[in-house]
Amino acid sequence: VKAGGDRQELHEAIRVHSMAAGAVVKGEGKPNDLMERIAKDPLFAAVHAKLDTLIEPSLFVGRAPEQCDEFIQEEVDPILEANKALLEQKSVDAVNV
Repeated sequence: VKAGGDRQELHEAIRVHSMAAGAVVKGEGKPNDLMERIAKDPLFAAVHAKLDTLIEPSLFVGRAPEQCDEFIQEEVDPILEANKALLEQKSVDAVNV
């Protein structure tokens, strides 16, 4: 949409391509060809050269990395610290019956 195009028209095109690609995957067992379909669609000509960078997964993780760091610092680290002595015990490989 930022590169030009009607939001509703582009979203509908993506929906149609997605449904068709899903049908191929589910019905024929073939690989998902959604990106190839979009790359061939003239509606998306303005972004054809940038498709690979636009779908970079790291662009869609939001705050997840920071939230993981916060969780570890606030929840996991205190438990590990409280149980430090247990974690430092050497394991015993023998079984006593």
